[in-house]
Amino acid sequence: MKKSDSKPLKETPEQELKRLRKENAKLKRQLDKQKDEDKAKIKEIKKELSKERKKKDVQRVKLSEEQWKSLSSLLPDIDTLFR
Repeated sequence: MKKSDSKPLKETPEQELKRLRKENAKLKRQLDKQKDEDKAKIKEIKKELSKERKKKDVQRVKLSEEQWKSLSSLLPDIDTLFR
């Protein structure tokens, strides 16, 4: 059997740098596209969740400062839970 005389093509450092920059730019475009798609998906999911929340809308009770003070004296953790 005879060995082929093909020599692997060696890139000069400048050619390699140019190739790598081109690859990097391509990957950045792909990443930006993916980020935009993900943002759109997140926005759509948030919209769906807000619709669901509105369907299950529960009226909230608004308390005055006096009521909060009296509740917090009875239940010290209420401020951290509900405010």
